[in-house]
Amino acid sequence: MNPTARGALWAVGAAVSLSWLPLFFLYTHTGDDPFLWRSWLILFQSAVLALALVLIPAKDKNWREKTRRCLYYWGSDGEPVRVRNPLEALKTPAFWMVIGYAVDLTFWVWAATLIDPLVATLVFQLFPIGMVWLAARLGRRIAAGQRTAPHAIGGKHWMLMASSFLGAALVIWSETGAVSTLNWLGIALALAATAFGIGSFWGTVSTGRLMTWPDDDPNDLAWAATLSAVVGRFFALPLTLLGSVFFFPPTDDRFELTWPILGFLSLIGVFNMAGAVSHRYSLYVTSSLSVQRIMFFSPALQMLWLWMFADVSIAKPQVLLIGTAIVLLSNLAYHAESA
Repeated sequence: MNPTARGALWAVGAAVSLSWLPLFFLYTHTGDDPFLWRSWLILFQSAVLALALVLIPAKDKNWREKTRRCLYYWGSDGEPVRVRNPLEALKTPAFWMVIGYAVDLTFWVWAATLIDPLVATLVFQLFPIGMVWLAARLGRRIAAGQRTAPHAIGGKHWMLMASSFLGAALVIWSETGAVSTLNWLGIALALAATAFGIGSFWGTVSTGRLMTWPDDDPNDLAWAATLSAVVGRFFALPLTLLGSVFFFPPTDDRFELTWPILGFLSLIGVFNMAGAVSHRYSLYVTSSLSVQRIMFFSPALQMLWLWMFADVSIAKPQVLLIGTAIVLLSNLAYHAESA
C-alpha cells in the first residue's frame, strides 16, 4: 500500500472516531462552567492516552529524554533549537499546546451557550484548514534545511480543501432552519476556540517531531506525539481550574459527576484516543496533506449520530445530502495523486 493510501485510511479512522465526540459532549456538559467540565475531560483523556503509550509499537520509548524536548523549538534553518531564556519558550510548540488544551474546547462550549451552537460548530470546522496550513509551513521550513519536506500540499489541493469545508458547512447548516442567537462575544470565543484547537493539535504533532528528531519512523512519531499530548494536558489542568475560579465563581449550578456522566467521559477518552492517534498517523505516514480533507466527512457522521441518539431533527435534509456529496467529490478528485 502506498503512503498516500495509508494516510487516507488513517484519516478515515480519525474522522469516524472523532465524529462521536459532539454526541458525548452533549450528554456530559452540565452546569454553566465550561472550565470545570474541561478539567474533568482532561483527566479522562489523559488516562486513556497514557494507555495508548503502552499499545503503540514504538522502538524508542525513553520518555524522560523526549519530555526534555518540549523545551525545543524550530530554528530558521529547519533544525531544533533549545530554549535559552524564558522568552524563547513562547516559540516552542509545547507552550501553545498547553494553552490550547486549556481553552480550545472550553471556549467552544462557552461560545455555544452565547450563540447558536450551529454557528460555533461551523466556525470550529475551520480546524483542518488551519492545521494543514501550519503543517505545510513547517514542511517548507524543514525542507529548507536540506531535508525532504515531511508535509506538503499543492494549489489544486488547497482548492479541494476549501470545497470540502464548503460541503461540511452545508452539512452543519442542514440541522436548523434559522440561526436563533448571535453576538460578537460568542463569535469571538468560537474563533478563539478554533485557533487554540489548531494550536493544541498541531503543537502536539510538531512537538512529537521535535522529540524524535531526526527519526521519521511513524510509530516513534505517533508515540512521541501522544506523550506530548499527555504532558500538555498535565500542565493545562491548573489553567482550566484557575479559569473556573476566575470566570465562574462557585454557584449552585455546578458540574456534577454522576455515574452516567462518568461513563460518557470514559467514552470520550476512548474515542478521543482512537481519533487522535489515527489523525497523527495520517500526518506521519505520508507527506501528502491532501488526505486531510477526509476529516470534513466528520460533520456528516456527527449529524447521523445526533439524529439517531439525541433526537436532533434535520431541518434541511436536501442540504445535508448536497453537502455530503460535495465533500465526497472533493475527496475523490485527484485523491490518488500526491500533493
